[in-house]
Amino acid sequence: MAQKLEVMKITSNSQYHTALAEIESFIEKGFSNLTEKETEQLKQISIAVETYEKTKYPMPVATTIPAILEEYMHENKLNKGQLSKMLEVPNSTMSEIINGKKKLNLSIAKKLHQKLNIDGNFLLETA
Repeated sequence: MAQKLEVMKITSNSQYHTALAEIESFIEKGFSNLTEKETEQLKQISIAVETYEKTKYPMPVATTIPAILEEYMHENKLNKGQLSKMLEVPNSTMSEIINGKKKLNLSIAKKLHQKLNIDGNFLLETA
């Protein structure tokens, strides 16, 4: 049975960089060559690094409908025409929404929620 390690907490940049170096050494060794104890250590260090990164280096979140749509198109390698077709919205309407010239109507908001999984409350608050 694997020994339970204490939860590690990173509180400084030097601890963060030390943890990254430890992760790198485990990766260099190869995952299939790690002992059970090393696998658990890697898991604990990875969680600590992730927690530290979320507080120290938060990722910006798109806060407007046009920004979310631009991000979605970029991530999914879509152009406006493809997104329009996917959402069953006229191309001109999609362009106006992305360019901030047109607000969402209920029909388009529903499609964004259903097909792109955009939070319905967010859509209502920003519409």
